Amino acid sequence: MSDLDNLKTEIALLKKDAKTGELIHQRLEIAIDKLSEIVISCKQMLSQQQTRLERAEQTDDDIFITLESRRKEWDNDLKELHSRITTNSRELREHQVQSENKLLDEIRMVRTQLSERVGVLEKWRWLIIGGSIIIGLLISNPESMLMQLF
Repeated sequence: MSDLDNLKTEIALLKKDAKTGELIHQRLEIAIDKLSEIVISCKQMLSQQQTRLERAEQTDDDIFITLESRRKEWDNDLKELHSRITTNSRELREHQVQSENKLLDEIRMVRTQLSERVGVLEKWRWLIIGGSIIIGLLISNPESMLMQLF
């Protein structure tokens, strides 16, 4: 009986091992199911993160494009402003030169007019001086002068 008892004991141990193995398999299946759920969840999270990254990259690209267009606009505005300043400076210089030339022409004209007037006044002065001398001579010696004249 000892062999039979040993066999029974071994069968009982094998049954116990089979039950333990079955429990381990059930736990492994549960763990596999949970791991599968975790993998699916991770895939969804990765997909969401990828979508967010793509949106962020697109936003960065949009911002870069906008900044670049603003920079180009700024450069164009700056060039236009520089051009306007240069044009205004040139026009101011031209206007200043024209004004100076007009003033010089006016001064020359006034000088000419004054010279003419002074010349006329000098003629009159000499005529008056000459006439005064003749009148003075006539008054001082009227008889001799009249006779010399006629």
